[in-house]
Amino acid sequence: METVIVSFLSMGFFGMLFGYGLAIATERFHVHVDPKQTQVLDSLPGVNCSACGYTGCSKYAEAVAKGQAPVNLCVPGGEEVIEKLGAIMGVQAEKKEKRVAVLMCSAKNVKDKFWYDGVPTCRAAFLVQGGQKNCEYGCLSFGDCAEVCPTEAIKMRSDGLPEVIEDRCIACGKCAEVCPKNLYKILPISKYVHVRCMSLDKGAVAKKKCDNPCIACMKCQKVCPFDAIHVKNFLAVIDYDKCTSCGKCVEVCPTNIIRNYRDGRPVVSKWVNQFIDMALKAKQLQAEQAGTQQASQEAA
Repeated sequence: METVIVSFLSMGFFGMLFGYGLAIATERFHVHVDPKQTQVLDSLPGVNCSACGYTGCSKYAEAVAKGQAPVNLCVPGGEEVIEKLGAIMGVQAEKKEKRVAVLMCSAKNVKDKFWYDGVPTCRAAFLVQGGQKNCEYGCLSFGDCAEVCPTEAIKMRSDGLPEVIEDRCIACGKCAEVCPKNLYKILPISKYVHVRCMSLDKGAVAKKKCDNPCIACMKCQKVCPFDAIHVKNFLAVIDYDKCTSCGKCVEVCPTNIIRNYRDGRPVVSKWVNQFIDMALKAKQLQAEQAGTQQASQEAA
């Protein structure tokens, strides 16, 4: 009986001792957390997508609380979260334009150059001669991008190409990071005319590999009233700083590789259309004046 009593007393004594030690350690090694940081963290959606540029919501909350990051970087939270963070930090939040991931490939009928029977991921296939597809620049169709998307904003279509659902996309960039062919770009949603091809092959070679590649015909470059698209290394490239998404390049593209992501919706407002017409007339007048000047010089 005495042994049992001693055991209980010993356990009680050591329990109190360890408890006291833990209490001291907790007090001594306590890390002070700014109350604002806690408020900011509670206001964030907790997706931990890293679209803000930080490794997670907690790191972003810490940076906001310290005044080291603006309050408008949380893409999944949208305007509601931006307003909450602005109220917590006492600042006027500037609204940011929504950005979305855009797949720069719309390949049709691209055949395989060999039978691939390895790990069914794009990255694994890419390690084998750049992938099994005949076009070395195009999508490999294993869906790594869809797998890593935290909001299920990417789905694989029946033709093997990924499709981005813009309403779900939070522009976290994970699809761009995982794609071994670098086929994704994160762009403002207001930019909706894109060259959906990355092939650097000459037109004749590209046509043998894919039904609708960019063939570097330069029709888009000639018709653009804003000097926003140029053919470089046999590929049409859009300068989004100049592009107004007027759609002139879409109309003349013979392979339909330049796409308007807003088909069926108003492309541009009335005043922009008027500005486009003025730009086209100015370009035509400039060409006529150059021709007249050259004729005069030849006559002299």
